[in-house]
Amino acid sequence: MARRSRRQTDCRLHHITTRGNNQRMIFEDGEDRERFYAFLDLAIAEHEVECHQDVLMGNHVHLLLSGAIADVSQVMWLVCQRYAVAYNARHGRTNHLLGQRFHNSDVPDQATARAICIYLAMNPVRAGLCRHPAEWEYGSFRASAGWSEPRPHLTAGLADALFAERRKSFAAATEAALGLDRGGRPRLADILPVAAKLTIEHVRHAREVYGYTDEEIGEYYERSERTLRRWLAA
Repeated sequence: MARRSRRQTDCRLHHITTRGNNQRMIFEDGEDRERFYAFLDLAIAEHEVECHQDVLMGNHVHLLLSGAIADVSQVMWLVCQRYAVAYNARHGRTNHLLGQRFHNSDVPDQATARAICIYLAMNPVRAGLCRHPAEWEYGSFRASAGWSEPRPHLTAGLADALFAERRKSFAAATEAALGLDRGGRPRLADILPVAAKLTIEHVRHAREVYGYTDEEIGEYYERSERTLRRWLAA
């Protein structure tokens, strides 16, 4: 059966995730990660797409990209295809390295974008790979915080611009997050708007990226799960 076409959207900011097939590791060491970055550098340079945040974990990757979804899709196809071939050649393996198509969640507003910036920075801390995001070499935190030069693929500055509206820096907001949510997720209060501004994209992001259930979201808005679904359908 043919795959469904990817949902088209007018949104220009996208939280992208790609994972190893059956959750397998896709990076064995720093050389693998540097190779992935090299392919990302090339693909970004070839398309009208900007990368604002990234973090390379063990079995998955997070990226915050801006651009038309068609261009984002082309960037991800190029990076994933080139990296999988190179990884298999280096490690003497065959067959699929990556699982399903990359996952895309549109970023509907600035509050969601701020939560994603913190989430990506905190990923290696929550995975036990380091004690502070600045210690993880294969992520954009240091460049986004203005503490180091960005890699060629990275357009730094968005994170600080987002938090400037809250009169704090991205680095300060991340420091505050180090003491919050030990479950590895941002709070619903950080990713959902007031009830009058809630959209299905907000709910989709809370469900698919952070694993919140409709019941948890309904409780947050003091509504039943059934009421929440009727409300969104309307």
